[in-house]
Amino acid sequence: MEQRKEGRRRKKKKKFSQSKRMAAFMFVGMTVFICLINLISRDKPFSEKENRVLEQKPEITMTGIESGRFMDQYESYKSDQFAGRDLWVALKTNVDLLLGKRESNGVFKGKNSYLLEDIASPNQEQLDANLKAMKEFGSTYPKVPFYMLLVPNAANILSDKLPALAVTENQPEQFDEIKKALDGEYVWVDAQKVLRKQKDEEIYYHTDHHWTTLGAYYVYQELAKYMELDTSKAPELKPLAVTGDFNGTLSATSGYKSSYREPIYIYSAKDSEDEVEVVVNYVDEQRKTATLYDSTKLEEKDKYAVFFGGNFSMMDIRTTADSTDRLLLVKDSYANCLIPFLTPYFREIIVIDPRYYYGDIHKIMEENKITSVLFLYNGNTFVEDNSISGVLESHETE
Repeated sequence: MEQRKEGRRRKKKKKFSQSKRMAAFMFVGMTVFICLINLISRDKPFSEKENRVLEQKPEITMTGIESGRFMDQYESYKSDQFAGRDLWVALKTNVDLLLGKRESNGVFKGKNSYLLEDIASPNQEQLDANLKAMKEFGSTYPKVPFYMLLVPNAANILSDKLPALAVTENQPEQFDEIKKALDGEYVWVDAQKVLRKQKDEEIYYHTDHHWTTLGAYYVYQELAKYMELDTSKAPELKPLAVTGDFNGTLSATSGYKSSYREPIYIYSAKDSEDEVEVVVNYVDEQRKTATLYDSTKLEEKDKYAVFFGGNFSMMDIRTTADSTDRLLLVKDSYANCLIPFLTPYFREIIVIDPRYYYGDIHKIMEENKITSVLFLYNGNTFVEDNSISGVLESHETE
């Protein structure tokens, strides 16, 4: 009897040992296979799914090694270029969901199919430098009105859509501090108040970090009051869906809602004869168009780029508006879908994106006889921006 029990124990032990060896063999084999795949895989310059430039292999330098910068860059490079990265991200996201986690890469999986970007924490030193430069910029031109339009992010306005127990930064408090810092030089356009009143409408995309054209339209109406624009000059508008197949960057970043599709709207004149004609000069690209839209982008992943084709360092928009006013607009991508609403009021709109602009903005103010200046950003981009102060301080003293 004892011999039988001992025999069974030995068989079990042998099977267990074999299972361990098999598991170890499979693990080593899988590791070698993944390493081989990564060795032979070509690096990709751009992720169509995530709509961003991917990290490339860094150069080895003594300075980089000593400072530790090389290893940080190499880690980012391997993360971006890892073979089957999209598959692994999707797998991790699904496992996290099964475990009850509702946040991935700074994106919350909210209610009613909303994905909400986390509220950014300010880079306080850079933010202070930006605000100081903005205030000095405004004081340089006392006869020109300056406006600040800071758009709240969806996690601020649609906080009721956040998952249970989600904790974010206090964006309204951030806005109050920014408003105080600019007081006296900038007219503050309260976009928070407007969007809170319309929070039950489709004012933010479900899968993208941008606001919708409807959200921009509501805020444009408020902006027109602050800027004292003669809205009788503007044509009556109608919304037109240019696509119903938009899946935004938050879906790609988080791995959530990859099959969700939603529309993008543009607004056009009800009577085509009332449409304001435009010529858009993409200055650095040395290219001109007679439209504010790039329909070719509707065939690509980032369909929000239908507005102007994306972001550029400088655009000079000339219009047939019955006006001699000229606007300088300093902005991020949130402005792209609002700009078309402003064309009936200005003979010229010069659009500067400080992330890509290296010219002299003071020269633009003087040579183009700017009559008003508008800063238009979303909250997250503004508090993390590291380029505004450099652009505004580019004035060359004689």
